[in-house]
Amino acid sequence: MNERVSELTYATINELAFMIHAGEVSPVEITEQVLHRIQRLNPKLNAFVTLTAELAIEQAKQAEHDIMHGRYKGPLHGIPIVHKDLYYTKGIRTTASSKILKDFVTDYDSTVVAKLHEAGTILLGKVQTHEFAAGMTTSSPHFGPCRNPWNLELVPGGSSGGSASALASGMAYLATGTDTGGSIRIPAACCGVVGMKPTYGRISRYGIMPMAWSLDHPGPLARSVLDASLCLDVMSGFDAKDVSTVDLPPPGIKLYPEGLNGVRIGLPTNYYYDGLEPQVEAALQSAIHTFRELGAELIEVEFPLIKHVPEATMAIMMAEMYSIHEKWMEKKSDDYGQDVRMFLESSKDIPASIYLQSQRARQLVTDDFLNAMSGIDVLLTPATPNTAPYSDDQAGALRLTTFTLPTNLTGMPSLSLPCGFSPSGLPVNMQLIGRHFEEAEVLGIGYAYELATDWHKRHPQL
Repeated sequence: MNERVSELTYATINELAFMIHAGEVSPVEITEQVLHRIQRLNPKLNAFVTLTAELAIEQAKQAEHDIMHGRYKGPLHGIPIVHKDLYYTKGIRTTASSKILKDFVTDYDSTVVAKLHEAGTILLGKVQTHEFAAGMTTSSPHFGPCRNPWNLELVPGGSSGGSASALASGMAYLATGTDTGGSIRIPAACCGVVGMKPTYGRISRYGIMPMAWSLDHPGPLARSVLDASLCLDVMSGFDAKDVSTVDLPPPGIKLYPEGLNGVRIGLPTNYYYDGLEPQVEAALQSAIHTFRELGAELIEVEFPLIKHVPEATMAIMMAEMYSIHEKWMEKKSDDYGQDVRMFLESSKDIPASIYLQSQRARQLVTDDFLNAMSGIDVLLTPATPNTAPYSDDQAGALRLTTFTLPTNLTGMPSLSLPCGFSPSGLPVNMQLIGRHFEEAEVLGIGYAYELATDWHKRHPQL
């Protein structure tokens, strides 16, 4: 590979931004290089639903012109990105990887898309999701399976599998995702990249195809913690079009230049470390050792009510999702893939009493978390109990949600970041969980770990 191309392919946004601002590289050069890589690799990976190559070049030329004339907008200016195909994009189809919406085109951008466009990003296209975000494999019966760059026989995780696959393979520098039961953090773990699920209400959901309104969290995927932080700051903010959003400044990132002395990290004594694959457990134990070397204090914590999380989360998810899809299920049920149709059919008869009891349990579990975390800064857990499963391993795919569900229910910020590899070369991620709207601490502690390790610098050999 040409040294210049190799340098650009896996550069971080922070590195690219410095080169762009200094005039060492142009947005056009970066965009042409990444489009060439997409042309070469996407036939293997099938991450893209819609490629917007002409638009990307047009936007790159505009970014180059603006920057040369002193109108530099910040670190995302001139950076090529992709959007999960749930995000509405004006004049560009939003399919949700479904047959029902295969030709759906809106006349407006989602709030997040508009913000990232205003920040100067370059749109490479829309990438795959599990159909309507309702699964962990990103294997669409309508657009074909998206594949994992580390091993093409493995799933990339879901539902933001296209986002993670594109990032890990060097086909994008930044990606948007959504997380209802783990759909940002799980693909990040399966593909060895960074995924940030922020606090519920930190980012507007307006113009994003919903899966379950009260559990959906938009957020960024990136190849480094700092890159995820830069994107989160742009995505964040109050939006009058989404009543769940809060009026707070962007979170930023809390830096720990002197190490993690004084930082208290919680290690759950129940639930989160049950049933781990040996390679996942080994990677987490190594991460715990690294945090101790950085000066952090590790403290055991317990969650008495966490056992209620799976049932309560699934009841809420199923009831809310069916209410969104009810009319389509009545008229177009055969247009769904089998797995999603079966999920919706099983969701049809969730009693209102179960839904309301689950919402009550949600508050009790949230209080349980807040009590357990009262004396610590973040929780450290595995992101998933297993590495990326094979495409026909349904049990392995279902297990992926085990450790991500709790913070969809509680709405707490959760960061998935690389912490090791299995003996067969598959990535392993850990998860850092913080209190509501304390993303700066979560990201900062993750960044301190990232600086002390090199897991995020390893890439698949495609």
